[in-house]
Amino acid sequence: MATKDVSDLQVCKAVQAFRDRDLDLPWPYETLAVETGQAEKVCYRAMERAYDRGYLEYGVSLRTSWLTDKGKALLAPLDKPQGVGDNG
Repeated sequence: MATKDVSDLQVCKAVQAFRDRDLDLPWPYETLAVETGQAEKVCYRAMERAYDRGYLEYGVSLRTSWLTDKGKALLAPLDKPQGVGDNG
């Protein structure tokens, strides 16, 4: 079990999914634990790392965090339809 096995991209996707569900449970670290097979504490630590790197912001609790502009930019390529803006 290692935090390195949970990417910042996975964290940002889980946080955004949580926000899209109007803050309905499960918490992002619980979603990450199911998706990655890592322990919840490892996934929570990955969220802390993403916060330290500037991908997340939060008020009272990290588990209710939201994406910063940097976090949104990390997800942006996933939102772009295939072929749009491609020069090839």
